[in-house]
Amino acid sequence: AISELKYEVNAVARNLRQRKTNSIGVIVGNVLSPFYSIIAKTVEDIANKWGYSTILCNGDENPEKELKYLKILKSNRVDGIILVPTGKNSNYINWMIDSGVKIVLLDRLIKGIDCDAVLVDNENGSYKAVKYLIEQGYRKIGIINGYLDRTTGRERFNGYLRALREAGISPDDNLIKIGNFKEDSGMKLTKELLENSNRPQAIFTTNMDMTLGAVITIKKMGISIPDELGIIGFDDPEWASILSPPLTVVSQPTHALASTAAELL
Repeated sequence: AISELKYEVNAVARNLRQRKTNSIGVIVGNVLSPFYSIIAKTVEDIANKWGYSTILCNGDENPEKELKYLKILKSNRVDGIILVPTGKNSNYINWMIDSGVKIVLLDRLIKGIDCDAVLVDNENGSYKAVKYLIEQGYRKIGIINGYLDRTTGRERFNGYLRALREAGISPDDNLIKIGNFKEDSGMKLTKELLENSNRPQAIFTTNMDMTLGAVITIKKMGISIPDELGIIGFDDPEWASILSPPLTVVSQPTHALASTAAELL
């Protein structure tokens, strides 16, 4: 791993244990993602110690589903919500906060929302990852990223661009692929990059699921890592260390992110 990133916390929240319905909601981007599975399990373990039940909702990176689950959790009068936001329901979220629902944002920010947030330094993490590839001698570096209207996608993309420009490398639109943060997106976009006549020398993938999709496609195409193609991923999946050679990644403090969010409730 490159390094563990520090997490940041906004203003300290009221204590959940002073509240009243003994339940909290957790809305994540994709329940099939190992990253979000760890988040959900960590929050559940902490809530259980306090005598709270956890309602897990799969927002699925879909603003309409996110809004539906926010309304369900509000009607169930949960004591607090940990939300990985799509960024599209700020008016309703602000209304919930104004009506007394405690919300902690996790992994992503929403402009104009006045609540606690637990984050990592996405831009600097991505900058370090791409700078590492450049230091290994790679110049044509592709990126497989998620939605740019999510703060994670935008900040990680900014880190990629900053590293290239600092090294005097002009970004190439043909090497930039934008997906949906999911494994199938990583597979599809990696195939597009590698079938391009101007294929990259290395690829930076911006989350755990797309990294897995990328590795699957690379292996299926019979391309050797790192002899024929360099790759570095954002997030630190368990399987990365058992590859031969092990995959280089930017490590996130996933358990710390989740436990801090739970403690803030």
